[in-house]
Amino acid sequence: MDIATNEQDVLNTLRIENADLAQWQTVLEWARNEGWDMGIGDADAFFGVDPQGFFVGYLDDQLVAAVSVVNFSSSFCFLGHYLVPPEFRGQGYGLKIFQHALRHGGNRVVGLDGILHQTENYAQSGFVGYRKNHRMAGVVQQDDACPAGVEPVEASDVQDIVEYDTSCTGVSRGALLKNWFLGATRHGFMIRQGGKIQGVIGVRQSQDGYRIGPLLANTPDQVEPLLQAALSVIPRGSQVAMDVPEKEDRTLLHLAEQYGFQSVFQTQRMYVGEPPREQEHQVWCITTLELG
Repeated sequence: MDIATNEQDVLNTLRIENADLAQWQTVLEWARNEGWDMGIGDADAFFGVDPQGFFVGYLDDQLVAAVSVVNFSSSFCFLGHYLVPPEFRGQGYGLKIFQHALRHGGNRVVGLDGILHQTENYAQSGFVGYRKNHRMAGVVQQDDACPAGVEPVEASDVQDIVEYDTSCTGVSRGALLKNWFLGATRHGFMIRQGGKIQGVIGVRQSQDGYRIGPLLANTPDQVEPLLQAALSVIPRGSQVAMDVPEKEDRTLLHLAEQYGFQSVFQTQRMYVGEPPREQEHQVWCITTLELG
């Protein structure tokens, strides 16, 4: 038997299943080992959007690959959690589960935030680069108070926030955001003027500290008060990270540097199909690399 035939036989033994939340805990540990620092409770929120969109690959009883393709609507989905442990890489398992999961998205536009060294591989599957994101990370050095004019998000605000988020991102994400700002390890803050939301920020406890996202705001001068509000609930000395799009207005990147944050890695937003009609000037920090 030649090597190519042997490799194909091994691939044929890869058993791909829809994962439940219990199976997904192993994938979360893989993500932690990669330094992704996912938010506590994020997986619960993700499964609430599309519980059929999470896939794992097994060799016998050994979990060796994972990916998610989460359908937000009849026209848009997002790919994330593309993970293979180091000892199983280079054997085709990742590509096989990747291709399998994409079928779940059907004819939808597909988005992803991929690490830079994988962008050529994604391009071979039809993905086109859109923009870069910077993972900005640091340690909270000061005790900020929540600024005047910024108020906590309450359950009664969520529908208005979902509508505002849709107007900013071009994607209807109500299923993701319905509990995103609420709970023991989560906070949300917003700016309202004339009864209308002008900006919103989320902050949540993560595997290694805290994560900020999303941060949406109509104008650059609203970015810092929202950031200060988020930092006000994070204990001094805690690690905190956020994923900041690279764009012409670098207000948040400059603010992050002033607060002692550094860019620790970059990702590339990519799409197959026409990107959503995002209002770039209102999107300052993405919600999560896994679902956009």
